[in-house]
Amino acid sequence: MASTPVTDVPDAQASTEEPLLPLKPGPGTKTKSPVLRRKANKKRVHTSSTHGAWKLVYADFVTVLMAFFIVVWVMLFDNIAKRERIDTSCIEPVANELKELIQGDAGLQSGKMPFDIDYSSDGLRITLKDAGDPLFQKGGTVLSEFARKQFQKIASVANKCPTHKLKIEGYTDSEPYGGGAKGYSNWELSAERANSARRELIAEMVPIERIAQVIGYGDSVPSMPQDPTNPLNRRISITIIPPKIKGEVKMGGMSPV
Repeated sequence: MASTPVTDVPDAQASTEEPLLPLKPGPGTKTKSPVLRRKANKKRVHTSSTHGAWKLVYADFVTVLMAFFIVVWVMLFDNIAKRERIDTSCIEPVANELKELIQGDAGLQSGKMPFDIDYSSDGLRITLKDAGDPLFQKGGTVLSEFARKQFQKIASVANKCPTHKLKIEGYTDSEPYGGGAKGYSNWELSAERANSARRELIAEMVPIERIAQVIGYGDSVPSMPQDPTNPLNRRISITIIPPKIKGEVKMGGMSPV
């Protein structure tokens, strides 16, 4: 049986054949369409860096302000709690009794009222002034008979509170002395008049140890600043000072008489 001879293709011929190229897209050929990517036009949002920042600043300010008021309130409350109070249980009846003595004096009711009775930060203040009858002779330090009678009233009510100290203050008008700034002046006159009032109270059985202060203010604190030469600026004030106690004491009905 005859065999079919196998013809060998030379390697050189095989290598000369052109390689298969990829088919180009043409009619009837499905190809993958290229993906077109469009760059999105992103709008830039310009935000202000300070937008809303004022709210934070305001909140911080309110917080600091609140803390400040809390600190001030605590300090004030602490000072009030530690501050000594005054006992007013005696001076209120004294004020009422002195008012009754004044109202019962027909001589006082017929003329100008020489008394002022009010409450100071120290206690009950009784002021005797030149409202009509003079308290002293002009430029002098000796009490008139009228003034002595009024000091009897003051001493009688002051002795109702034997544990209370007394402060005596003298005032003058602004009429100057002729000695000049280095001579005798209203300062000396007011101090000596206050000392005359002290001696009169002691003569009316007020214990000397109750006198706490004797002060002369001259014409530096007029009762009528618009008329510094007015006789009403010449006056003597006596303050009944209650003892200080710890703890709160209600002031009750304290008001000017």
